[in-house]
Amino acid sequence: MMRIIIGLGIVGLGLLIYSLIECLQTPRHRIRVMPKLAWIAVIVLLPIIGASLWLGFGRVRAPKNGAAASRRPRSPDDDPDFLRQVEIQRRQRQRAEEQRQREAEARRKERELQSRSDDEREKQLGEAADAAVAGDTAAPEAGQDEAAGGSSSNGRPVDEDAEGTRKKSSDDDDGPAPAPQS
Repeated sequence: MMRIIIGLGIVGLGLLIYSLIECLQTPRHRIRVMPKLAWIAVIVLLPIIGASLWLGFGRVRAPKNGAAASRRPRSPDDDPDFLRQVEIQRRQRQRAEEQRQREAEARRKERELQSRSDDEREKQLGEAADAAVAGDTAAPEAGQDEAAGGSSSNGRPVDEDAEGTRKKSSDDDDGPAPAPQS
C-alpha cells in the first residue's frame, strides 16, 4: 500500500511540473476558460486535479498531423489552387485557338487577294492578246512591251541605240540598217 501512495505521489509531482511548465509557456490567446494566473493557482493548489483540469480544459489543443491533413482538400475540385490553375490553362488554350483562327483568316484573305490579282492579270493579258489578234496596236500590255524594247512584229528582240531610236534587225524587210552616227 505504501508503494501505491509513493507511486501516486511521483506521478502527481510529474503531472504538476509538466502542467505548470506548459501553462507558463502557453501564449495568452491559446488559454481557455480562466486567465493564466488562475490556472497556475489551480495547478499548484490542487496538484493532480488541477493538472488534469489544465490538460483537459485549460488549453487550446494544437491540431494533430491528421487534422491538418484533413483540412486540405481531398479532391482536386475542392482545391482552389488547382481550380485556379485549370482556369489559367483554359484561358491560355482559348487565346491560342483564337490566335490560330485569326492567322488562318489572314492567310485565307491573303490567298483571296492573290487570286484576285492573278485573275486581273490574266484578264488584262487576255484583253491584250485579243487586241493584238484584232490588230489593235494601242493595247496596254503589247504597247508597253514594244516601247520598252520588247520584240518586233516577227518575234525577234528589238535593239535601241542611245537616242532611243529603233534599229532594224537583219530580218526586217526594209533593207540594210543604217550605220550609227557619231
